[in-house]
Amino acid sequence: MEQKELKEEYGNLCKKHGLPKFEQLDGEFEIRAIELNRSGILIKAILRAMTNKLGMFMNYIEPVISAPPQNLHALIEMRNLSENDRSGMFEFYKEISVLLHENISTELKTEKEIAQQIKKIYKAWPDIKKKEIIFLDKITSAWKKREENPTVKAEYSG
Repeated sequence: MEQKELKEEYGNLCKKHGLPKFEQLDGEFEIRAIELNRSGILIKAILRAMTNKLGMFMNYIEPVISAPPQNLHALIEMRNLSENDRSGMFEFYKEISVLLHENISTELKTEKEIAQQIKKIYKAWPDIKKKEIIFLDKITSAWKKREENPTVKAEYSG
């Protein structure tokens, strides 16, 4: 679907359900990439784009809060973050998980309920994004710490 058509169809949804402006939603969730001929119903495709972004955030944090024993990368990150940081990440992970599961469930519901969920996620998004940036910065800083022998300290047995 061309962007003009996409914006037009989104404009109709926006008027009907009071959704954020196209540019606002696109700026955060890149909805301009939606191809309706492949994605199906626009409002569901938008919710899926939001769900994908939440899932991506979860994927960045999950190894740090629950490092698989054979994953040296995650073990080093986990080892170089404080218990307080990991605890905060876990709470954030749970918060995102709730939203992700709500999104999956909501996609099976009415257009009105999907629109309400999109508005809910969009409203919460600045806080979610802020927390994600903080946690990603902490993970990046963990890599800047010097650890004597990370393979021994992390008990890597690969």
